[in-house]
Amino acid sequence: MSNFQEKLQKGMFEGPIMPIIIKIGIPILIGHLLNYAYLIINTYFISLINPTSSAPLSGTGLLFPLFFVFEAIASGLAVGLSTTTGRLIGEKRFNHYQNLGVTGVVIALLLTVPFMIMCYAFGPQIINLLSGDKLSLEATVYSLQFLYSLAPGLLFIILLQVYGGILIGEGLTYVTAISFMIMVTLNIVLDPILIFVLDMGVAGAGLATTISLFMAFIYLIRFIHKGKSRIPLTFNFAHFNGKIAREIIRIGLPQFLMTASTYIIIVAYNKMITNTFDENAMNAWILVGRIDQILVIPMIAIAGAMTVFISQNYGRNQLDRIKEAFNLSLRAIMILCSIIAALYVLLSPWLFSIFTSIAEVIDLARKQVLIVSFTFCFMAITWIIASFFQATGKPLPAVIILYIRMIIIFSIGLYLVYVQKMGMNGIFISMAIGNLISCLLSFLWVKKRLKSLKFKSILE
Repeated sequence: MSNFQEKLQKGMFEGPIMPIIIKIGIPILIGHLLNYAYLIINTYFISLINPTSSAPLSGTGLLFPLFFVFEAIASGLAVGLSTTTGRLIGEKRFNHYQNLGVTGVVIALLLTVPFMIMCYAFGPQIINLLSGDKLSLEATVYSLQFLYSLAPGLLFIILLQVYGGILIGEGLTYVTAISFMIMVTLNIVLDPILIFVLDMGVAGAGLATTISLFMAFIYLIRFIHKGKSRIPLTFNFAHFNGKIAREIIRIGLPQFLMTASTYIIIVAYNKMITNTFDENAMNAWILVGRIDQILVIPMIAIAGAMTVFISQNYGRNQLDRIKEAFNLSLRAIMILCSIIAALYVLLSPWLFSIFTSIAEVIDLARKQVLIVSFTFCFMAITWIIASFFQATGKPLPAVIILYIRMIIIFSIGLYLVYVQKMGMNGIFISMAIGNLISCLLSFLWVKKRLKSLKFKSILE
């Protein structure tokens, strides 16, 4: 164990809490900022394919919900593995470390390979399912090209998060941040070469992403193979452990369902927008969706750090330390999200003009930011509470709350758009109300859980 790991391990179970949360959280923040940078850079290069048309962005943007579904699967596996790893470390169950990697890989392959085959076998049908009848033929062609070139990368999204989740569970979040840096740097280099120099267009953007993901995955494998992690690298399938697999799925599946609830909203609203409004409305919705990631990053970083901290301390039966950390994290996330939302509103006119010169698109995007962005603080609190439930082995309440949020958003959105005829404003308002109500519900539920918190071994 390195000096960094020894200090990290000591700080996890004793001493000030916020420094260790920051030490774990900053690399997660950097990693997701880099992932956010990838989304913006990719959007920028795709927009240059035809700056006078919305088709390249609309066509590729149509597939981002699909891309995010795989990120949701990856996130579920990562959280399941990081929580399981953290609790095993907390309980000092060293003999089970070797089971983690192989068990995660088996689950990943079973989830990913069949869908990759479906992408190539039923590509046009998938595009038709995701799009509405008002999407242009040009945008549909772009969408199909992007799907075929991106499909192999879906496997590496999952595998990257399998080993990343294990390292995060150890507290080695800086390693995953480096892997993101590799991915973004390669993508910046490859995008202009494949899109413009080799004249591959949208397909070049998808292929650049696939290659970048593969190289980031190779970096993580090499790090573990060199013995820098306490979790050994093994591809011996005899080390597959059914109990650990069930625990990973028990924690990871609710995480997938929670993340998927957000993407279900995006897919449903994509369908509504393309069927009800014009391509400019879809363009604005996609642009804001990409840039909204900046508001989600602090939530992910603190929630990820809390998952590691709580899971290891829960495994060590340090319940009072968990409660103190939980209260500190709520205050931190509210301050961070409020500051970022204010900056987002102020900078939005300049920000959206970088990607489009269409006045209607910029106006709709600015309106969405003004109505929705500050309520992301409530969404952030909900996700911090969800990380607490997951790390203590009780993920179901968070799932229920987020699906109540989804139902509220859909119900209010349909009413405001089709009954009150409020147009895109109805969609924006429904998102804001859903964020607020789900936060209130989650806060009431977690108060009850904190009062009855008791230790339970991970393999009982």
